[in-house]
Amino acid sequence: MPRSLFSLVCSLLVFGLVPAASAQMWQMPNPDLGVPKPQGPRIPTPGQFVDERDARIRARNAASIEADLQQYADRQARSDSIVKEASQDYAHIERERREQAAFNVQFEAQNKPQYEAAYQALAEMLDGRRPASLPLAVFVVENSYAAGELSYPAFKANLDELATICRSLGGTNASSAARFMALHRLMTDTVQVSYAGKVISKHLPYRYDFTDFWGKEDYSKMFVTKLLRTNSGQCHSLPLLYKMLADQLGVKTYISMAPNHTYIQVLDDRGELYSYETTNHRFVTDSYYMSTGYVKAAALKSRSYLDTLTTKEVLASRLFDLGLAYEHRYGLDDFVRKCGLLGLRYYPQSVVGRMSVHNAALAKFTKAWAAAGKPTEEEARRNPALQPLWADVTKWAQAVREVGHEDMPPDQYARWLNATNQEQTRQDAQQAARFEQTVHK
Repeated sequence: MPRSLFSLVCSLLVFGLVPAASAQMWQMPNPDLGVPKPQGPRIPTPGQFVDERDARIRARNAASIEADLQQYADRQARSDSIVKEASQDYAHIERERREQAAFNVQFEAQNKPQYEAAYQALAEMLDGRRPASLPLAVFVVENSYAAGELSYPAFKANLDELATICRSLGGTNASSAARFMALHRLMTDTVQVSYAGKVISKHLPYRYDFTDFWGKEDYSKMFVTKLLRTNSGQCHSLPLLYKMLADQLGVKTYISMAPNHTYIQVLDDRGELYSYETTNHRFVTDSYYMSTGYVKAAALKSRSYLDTLTTKEVLASRLFDLGLAYEHRYGLDDFVRKCGLLGLRYYPQSVVGRMSVHNAALAKFTKAWAAAGKPTEEEARRNPALQPLWADVTKWAQAVREVGHEDMPPDQYARWLNATNQEQTRQDAQQAARFEQTVHK
């Protein structure tokens, strides 16, 4: 290279005008590489405050919305659960209703023949085709209501056992009075039954059942089978049991009627009649029943009340019982009327029989009246289809009035029974006091 050119290159290198060739040189690494530098406190701006407030509001709103959505979901879940349970309950109820309806149809188809058979048995006793039997007459009525589930041999054996106990109490050659006292003791006292010198059982006295004593809720409350099962009865079952046992023992008794009530009349060896009240097991007078105020002169004149019933009148009364038992199962219809009319043929002065036929006639008229659109009284009188039905109702209403009947309300009847029992208790206490004074003299 010429010297002048060399000098020029050197000058350029000195003043940095020409790049020098790169050289590999080691340098100390930076210890702060990759580590954030500390910064001083930031000074917030007004715009930053607004952003943070909005963020908090949005967060609270989002949380509130989330909570509301969760509550709604919970309520909806509960509502769905309630609806599901209600649907299941309704389906269960509807299934039970269908099953009950099907059972009712089957029960009616199977049980109504029981009533017809009982009706035929009673009709045959009344017209002489079958021997008269009060136990059988009572049983066929009660067995019809029980859908044929009762046993007549068991029923009759129960009566026979009670009669045997009375005979053992009265002795083998007992007089009529002794047999009556034995029956009285059976009805009122606890009797121990012994065999081979050992007590094998106890017979408890019969008591009055004041609960539903007219069988409004449960017609079986009227039954002798219920009385035998529970040792409690009322003025329908107690006299019937007494009469059936008295017949077996040879004690001359009669069934008699009072307003909504039945009692016993006992004939002694001298031919005297005594009224015996089976609800409190005491002798009473006619004034006892007249004191209610519901025994009218017309009832005494027609022999509807306070008179002795014949055997056929007692059997005819079981037809009225059959109609009432049927009514409690199926309502008033032509079967009730049929029972009432046949019974009245043999017991025409019966208040119960006349009322049964009247009620059946009224039910028939009411059904036809409703089917006719429930016309007014004046319109019903002009309706050719309703006229004969209403005439029948009027006829039997008059028949009930003719025998002097007046309804005794249940609460009045209960007060009457309680009052007479309290009065009898007072008289017994007075007699005991007089006896004690006599003893100490």
